[in-house]
Amino acid sequence: MQYYKVLSLNVNGIKNPIKRSKIVSKLKREKIDIAFLQETHLSKEEHEKWKRMGFKNIYYASHRSGKKRGVAILIPNKVGFEFTGEHKDKEGRFVLVKGKMEQEDVTLCNIYAPPGSSTGFFKEIFSLIAAESVGTCI
Repeated sequence: MQYYKVLSLNVNGIKNPIKRSKIVSKLKREKIDIAFLQETHLSKEEHEKWKRMGFKNIYYASHRSGKKRGVAILIPNKVGFEFTGEHKDKEGRFVLVKGKMEQEDVTLCNIYAPPGSSTGFFKEIFSLIAAESVGTCI
């Protein structure tokens, strides 16, 4: 059985290139296999920049304004991940990714529930996870 080092960070915005660079350094220094970032505050275009930093497998949800919320799952190039499916919302609150790691099914789910989130939001998330998750769910 393979073990993976996972890190979850509420980054409170990472538009600043210096802050992004510090996060990348931390992920590499600590040899993180899967990183979950919340409150990225990035647009789709900004999220795509992570691919140039050694994360070809990046899955994200952005708020339509690109100035609030936002979640991302980063998987370094060294980790073998085979993508099979994804669900995300347009408000940048969650992304659920399905795939295979070491031939085992895995579901990765990153959730940011802003203050004041309704119980309906949590019901939606739990229903989605129950219906869509396969294998190990992180």
